[in-house]
Amino acid sequence: MPTRRTVLQSAAALSAAPLASGVAFADGARPVAHLSVLYDHRHQAARAFSLRAARWDAPIAGTLDGDITELWQNYYSIAWKKQPAVVAGLTERPALFLLEQLSWQHGMRVFSQAEHEQTGDGAWTHRVLRSSKPGLSGQLEAAGAAWPDVLTDQLVTAPQDVASKDMTPTGAAMASYYLEPDKLYSWIIAPKSTVEHI
Repeated sequence: MPTRRTVLQSAAALSAAPLASGVAFADGARPVAHLSVLYDHRHQAARAFSLRAARWDAPIAGTLDGDITELWQNYYSIAWKKQPAVVAGLTERPALFLLEQLSWQHGMRVFSQAEHEQTGDGAWTHRVLRSSKPGLSGQLEAAGAAWPDVLTDQLVTAPQDVASKDMTPTGAAMASYYLEPDKLYSWIIAPKSTVEHI
C-alpha cells in the first residue's frame, strides 16, 4: 500500500523518466509521445492497468488513497509549466475531477473518458462517454476480466490528433456529492492545442 513517501518517489520517478517510449507491440502500435499514467492503487483493475502500462515503458504514478495532491504539487504542476503533456488514467471520479480542473490552467482538456462499474457478481460494465477509439466499449466487454489490459493498450496508443473534439467539462464535479466505490473512470487529459487544428 503506497505511503506519502512512495507517492513522492513516484513523482520523482516521473520527473526523471523520459516521457516518450520506443516500445512497439507486434501490431506496430506505439505509445503516445510525452505520456504518463496515473492509477488508483486501491483497485485491482487499476493496478492491472498500471502493470500493463509499464510494458509500454510509460512513466507511472499511483495515488495515495485517491488523493492527487502530492503528485500535483511535486510533479504535474511543475512539468506542465514547462510543457503540458498527455496523462492517461484509471482512477475514481474525484481524482479525475481535480486533475481536470487543475489542467485547464495549462490549456489541457479531457479528450477520452469512460465509466467502468463492477456489478454484484464481480463482472464489469463499461460506458464510453468520449473516445477516439470506435468500438472500445464492445472490446472491453469482450475482454471480460482482462479489460484493464485492453483499456491500457487503447489509451496508451490513442492518437491525439483524432481524439474527441468535445472540450466541455466531464461532469466529474458530481463526485463531491456521492461515493462510488464500485466505479472507476478511465480518461486521457491532453493539451488542447493537439486537436484544435481538426
